[in-house]
Amino acid sequence: MERAWAKKSGIAWQGKNTLMLTKGKGSFHFLAELIIDLELETDNAVKDYCGNCTKCIDACPTNAITPYQVDGSKCISYLTIELKDQIPNEFNGKFEDWMFGCDICQDVCPINARAKQHKEQDFLPKKETLSMTKTDWQEITEDVFNNLFNGTPVRRTKYAGLKRNIGFLDKLS
Repeated sequence: MERAWAKKSGIAWQGKNTLMLTKGKGSFHFLAELIIDLELETDNAVKDYCGNCTKCIDACPTNAITPYQVDGSKCISYLTIELKDQIPNEFNGKFEDWMFGCDICQDVCPINARAKQHKEQDFLPKKETLSMTKTDWQEITEDVFNNLFNGTPVRRTKYAGLKRNIGFLDKLS
C-alpha cells in the first residue's frame, strides 16, 4: 500500500514502468510508512510527468511493460530472482547480460537521468564482482557466492538460482 499512499500524498507518481518516481530522485528511493496518531495537513497528488514518453516500454527486452502495468511473468527481475523453476526458452536472447534483476526501464528513464546520484556505499556493487570475468562467473563456487553476497539482496536467488541464471546466459553465447 505504500505506493498508493505515496501517490495520493504527493510524494511520487507512478511511472509507466510502475515504479514510483520523484523529481529529485527518480525511481531510486525507498518508500516507508510511519503510523502515527497526529493530525497532519494533507498534500495533493503530484502530477504524472511521464507524459508521452515510452522509453521504458520501448526498451524492455521481454515486452513486460505496458503503460502503468508490468507482466511480472515476463520481467527479467522476476525471472532471475523470484522464479524457482527453469527460465522459459521463450526468453532466449532477451536477457543481454542480466543475471540478477534488471534495471533497463530505470536506466532509460529521463526522470532518472536528471536524478541526483546517491552516495550510499551499501548500494554500490562489491569491488570484487566488478573485476570478475565471464569464466569467474561460470565457475563460481557456493563458498565464493556466500562470501561475496552475504548480507546482500543477491542471496534471495540463492546459489542454485544464480548458477541457473548464468547457465541461461551461457546458452545464448
